[in-house]
Amino acid sequence: MVDVVSSDMRRSHSRHRRRPVCIIISFVAIAVSISIFNATYATIVASSASSIIRFGPPDHPEFTSSSAISRTGVEGKANSNVVHQADSADEEDDDAPVAVIAHAISLIKCAKGSSVTGFLDAAAVLRQSIHKNSIHYVPPPPSSNSTILASSSSRYSYKMYGIVHTSCIEHAGYLDRLGYATLIRDHPVRKDDIRNEWLREHIESENCCGSAEFIKLYAYRLVEHPVVVHWDMDAVVLRPAMDDLFDVMIFPDTHGRNIRARRRIERQRQHPTNEEEDDPWPETVDAFLTRDITSARPWERVTAVQGGFLIARPNLTVFDTYISFIKEGNYTPGRGDGSGWGGLGYGGFQGAMAYQGVVAYYYDVISPGTHVELNVCRWNQVAADVIWRGPERYTEHHLQCRDHPRTYISLDDSSSGTASSSSLVPDYASNTNCEDCRNTPIHLVKTVHYTACKKPWECQLAYPRVPRDKKQSYRLENLVNVTMCMELVREWFVLRNEFENALEVASRGRIPSTSRSGTFEERYFMGYCRNSGGYIPMVPPPEDFDITALYGM
Repeated sequence: MVDVVSSDMRRSHSRHRRRPVCIIISFVAIAVSISIFNATYATIVASSASSIIRFGPPDHPEFTSSSAISRTGVEGKANSNVVHQADSADEEDDDAPVAVIAHAISLIKCAKGSSVTGFLDAAAVLRQSIHKNSIHYVPPPPSSNSTILASSSSRYSYKMYGIVHTSCIEHAGYLDRLGYATLIRDHPVRKDDIRNEWLREHIESENCCGSAEFIKLYAYRLVEHPVVVHWDMDAVVLRPAMDDLFDVMIFPDTHGRNIRARRRIERQRQHPTNEEEDDPWPETVDAFLTRDITSARPWERVTAVQGGFLIARPNLTVFDTYISFIKEGNYTPGRGDGSGWGGLGYGGFQGAMAYQGVVAYYYDVISPGTHVELNVCRWNQVAADVIWRGPERYTEHHLQCRDHPRTYISLDDSSSGTASSSSLVPDYASNTNCEDCRNTPIHLVKTVHYTACKKPWECQLAYPRVPRDKKQSYRLENLVNVTMCMELVREWFVLRNEFENALEVASRGRIPSTSRSGTFEERYFMGYCRNSGGYIPMVPPPEDFDITALYGM
């Protein structure tokens, strides 16, 4: 079943965008009468809720409001009566139904209580940021507290999913109360299912979670939606730019919305001239992704996918393909050429045996020419160094871009060419003109992923750790711009503050905003940190709280 939003709602939303609207809603703390605020908010909620229509069986397990049913629902029941993609390039924008985009997170490992608390708060903050970039959002008056968008021009609705590993089932109820449809899932591939003995014996040591991380792949089974975005929970949306990605995936490449979106999207491997013949798009885009450039090496052709952000077209066959090649386990130990999946270089980097490696291998090798790499300083921005500073091959590649060169030179006459010729080699000497993501202005960042800048709820300044290997000191000293990192961290707390204030109003005071009594680096942590590591968590919604009182959906 596909959820859509009526064209009447879209036209109403467009009218809100075209003229000032004197509506106060509960996404920022505003000094007004609570009674007036509640009355206004109730009107908005009623209007939004009445404008949603659904095509398909109303009792579909993935789209029912019953927590008990949604937890046991089965993915993969697509409705053939609904067309996900617009059929005509001449179709009027205002009359095209708006698809509901699936936004999924995965709760994989729940051993450390304090860390889980931070991630659960992050689930609320992430949803708040997604809501602000949806058709349902009505902006408050401009605020000087944040650089985050003051309004949303989105045409799309959304639905939140929480893919919860069986070891984390105790936290599923909390996600339910935040409006996530929770899907309790075990490993889609267990290590005993892997036929390659070496991979079977080593995969559980990969990254944080080993083979359990493959539960992220269940996002491909949400075929009731035309597009799914899988997020790591330590991420948020800062800018209203995601519609462009959805337009490219949903509308034909001849449609005006698709064409205009392609012109605006900033890609990682975009030719400097931005001419289509120099950097052609796939006719059909099945995925947008970012690469883990900050962990890459200039001389390696293969770079991992950064696993915190993937926009994909749900497809049961794609899911089955992943499971099949993972079980086969055609993986060679090592790093670089000849290693990893298929022996094609997809090995040795962080996450190579798990999600970051298999997604890269799928889109590069199994289904090439169907994805687009987004600019890592704009999308899934981790704000870390993308310049090679050693210590390995320091003299040979010092200060080159970590991203592998996109141009090649001939050994014979230095003329430019393509990588297909055996006489061509990467043009390392010219591989120095890359944007420094550490200093990208916040107003250009679409989505942020808190990795190198540390998790906001860790309540730590973003100074790099002191390495055990002193040869790594120079590299780590240059890993981040601490000031830029902390400004990004502050945006997370601005979103948290908006969510809590809205929740207090929507609950009529039953769920009070957390006391901002912390004094540690208040300019960044906004009173939510008592000291370094002393995070003040949110007051969780009670079990009987209905999140529709807040979001109207």
